[in-house]
Amino acid sequence: MNVTLRIAAPDDAAIINEIFGYYIDNSVSTFNEVNKTILERRLEVESLLEQHPFLVAESEGQFLGFANAEPMRPQTGYRYTVELTIYLHPNAPKHSGVGKALYRSLLDILAKQGYRSAFGVLCATNAASLALHDYFDFEEVARFNCAGYKHGMWLDTLWMRKVLNPFDDSPALPIPFSRYRTQVTFESLNAIK
Repeated sequence: MNVTLRIAAPDDAAIINEIFGYYIDNSVSTFNEVNKTILERRLEVESLLEQHPFLVAESEGQFLGFANAEPMRPQTGYRYTVELTIYLHPNAPKHSGVGKALYRSLLDILAKQGYRSAFGVLCATNAASLALHDYFDFEEVARFNCAGYKHGMWLDTLWMRKVLNPFDDSPALPIPFSRYRTQVTFESLNAIK
């Protein structure tokens, strides 16, 4: 399979919203129960791209999925830390390496921007997400029992962390993605596994 990674564009909002809506309705991958409008999603993509990477995977014109980083919390003291999101299209080929390719590129960009930590926040029953985070050597740093309720179930939440850069005493501010994006290149992903 020939897969291409690229930076998301505001025009991707409709397909991103469609994918996210699928997971809202059919899974506990997200604890959201209401989707955004396409306009809200478009504004979100535009806003996130100022500071954080937002990547898309495609193959032969088919949208396979997306991954992005966003602020972990709004307070300025969290500016060296990000929370990650990744979703694959429900029709994307399973176990094809698309998720790994998206996460690998996302983590590489974040490290080069100067972020110190990346967190994945996931439902404890999401085996695919757990496997992805284990593959990239995330460590479980917190578990919140019965933190969410969706589809008639109480759900545990895991916070998984990957250290991207050392925790020095005088860290430089992360480079905004709007400035860094011209330096982004993607490896050839032909026949990824």
